[in-house]
Amino acid sequence: MTNFDFLQKIEQLQIGIMHGDSRSFSFGTYFLGIEDHSAFWSHLLTNQNLTDSHIQEVINYSETENIKPAVYFENRNDLVSLKTTLGRNGFNKIAEDSWMFCSKPISYQSNFNMVKKINTPDDLKIYIDTFNRCYQKNDPQNVYGELGDYLKSTARAWLARHTSDYIQYFLVFDNQEPVAVSALTNCCGIGYISNVGSLPSVRGKGFGKTATLFAIYQSQKNGNEIHCLATEEGTYPNEFYKRLGFKTKFTALLYEKK
Repeated sequence: MTNFDFLQKIEQLQIGIMHGDSRSFSFGTYFLGIEDHSAFWSHLLTNQNLTDSHIQEVINYSETENIKPAVYFENRNDLVSLKTTLGRNGFNKIAEDSWMFCSKPISYQSNFNMVKKINTPDDLKIYIDTFNRCYQKNDPQNVYGELGDYLKSTARAWLARHTSDYIQYFLVFDNQEPVAVSALTNCCGIGYISNVGSLPSVRGKGFGKTATLFAIYQSQKNGNEIHCLATEEGTYPNEFYKRLGFKTKFTALLYEKK
């Protein structure tokens, strides 16, 4: 599987979760966010150097959907001219995803007894509240800030897709108090880990590590061949996952027209 094949599968995995629809062009596929219309969830995925004419098609389509034009692509040497073309058309780089993979086997650990899988709407409410409290502004370990509309997507996605275990949410408890979260999406042999966080009051006590390792363990148990997540190079989360055994295979760039 090439890196672009992987990115295509990841985007398809998000259909019904973060992506609501997509449109195919001769030069790529434009995915549209549902609640969250930011460039992170509404963008063109491409694998080729675009022309000015292609870029104009992207801009025109974005205008009809009332979103900012955005392009997402693997950071490869043969796509260098795409950066130039995007820059010439008023696009700037806003993110560089570091796609990280874990191949280390994770066996069941005693602290996994602290983890609860979300099974009911009442469980979901506790998960959403804890998730929200894990991600606040002015947090040096959180590069994403407050979650906003992403919380709506998180709740809707679980209600729509949890019955088949396509998506699984996990809560980590310190005695009776929920203190950390993680999520796992299962599709096409890929276990995509996301929404990892812990309350600032318990940082450094290993609850975020437990949430992550349990998601990997569950992905392996589910029979996935790939266990992955995305961060940004140079951030605290990136270094955190490296310590847990994740390795960056490649990066992907997100450009947006301001």
